[in-house]
Amino acid sequence: MEDLKNRLIKMHKHFSKWARRRDIYAYRVYDRDLPDYPFAVDIYEDRLCISEYVNDSVTSRKNYVQWRDQVISTIGKALGFMPDKIYTRTRQRQKGNAQYDKISQRSELFEVREGGLKFLVNLSDYLDTGLFLDHRPTRSIIREEAIYKNFLNLFCYTGAFTVYAAAGKAQSTVSVDTSAVYLDWLQINLEINGLLSGQHKTVQADAREYVNSYSGKPFDLIFCDPPVFSTGKKLARDFDVLRDHPELIDSCLKILSPGGTLYFSTNFRKFRIQWQGKYEDISLKSIPDDFRHGTGNKQIHVCYRIKKPT
Repeated sequence: MEDLKNRLIKMHKHFSKWARRRDIYAYRVYDRDLPDYPFAVDIYEDRLCISEYVNDSVTSRKNYVQWRDQVISTIGKALGFMPDKIYTRTRQRQKGNAQYDKISQRSELFEVREGGLKFLVNLSDYLDTGLFLDHRPTRSIIREEAIYKNFLNLFCYTGAFTVYAAAGKAQSTVSVDTSAVYLDWLQINLEINGLLSGQHKTVQADAREYVNSYSGKPFDLIFCDPPVFSTGKKLARDFDVLRDHPELIDSCLKILSPGGTLYFSTNFRKFRIQWQGKYEDISLKSIPDDFRHGTGNKQIHVCYRIKKPT
């Protein structure tokens, strides 16, 4: 595994310097860079998160379990992390909302820093950690544009975009998600940054139903990052991003003020926008350098800027 070790040392040397210059403490150093090692490796402050992308060619190999353990050990040693600071998970094609299911009950929450802000993450209990590292530049865009704006965060998850908007002096924010757990997590993220106040509201609801029934003051800035597919009792109907995104975008524009901006994103790799209006594809601008290497990082998400005419 000398080739894996050498690759890890090289990438870590480069990205650790790159991250420090940008006040980033959670970043990716490896993502299936070598075909024989289908893993993604992320550093979160003083902890290491290793994700294995399961496929038949890997799991069918002789002595697979021993090989996997050796790979994880090699990664940890190459990057200088002790075993008690290493978290592992397996990733495979998900169905429905499986990616949000708990995989552990350890509840080990800790803070990571990014862009002068702090975020609570959990490397043990879910497939997703609470902070999507690939949208770091998009969050910065939101912070720059949020000043004195009314901001809406749809499918908000743990609210990182809301925190950035609040830090950018947004006049108000509304964050919508079906999960009470994630909305509570958002409140904590605001609190640890000294941004918790009555001007930042959360709504537990189906984001589509929220925008369709909304009758208040128009929003000036909206970020919408829906799941690829979602189903469940809390939803009025199933959601498929490829099928339903034109209707969702139209609904967002109806509650957007003239001259306002909608950012629409998805991590569905086969996504092709079918909406017929005018938009700007900012996908490349929205993907950070640490997500531009490796076979696993070919356009990890798409992102579009849509301006409503004045």
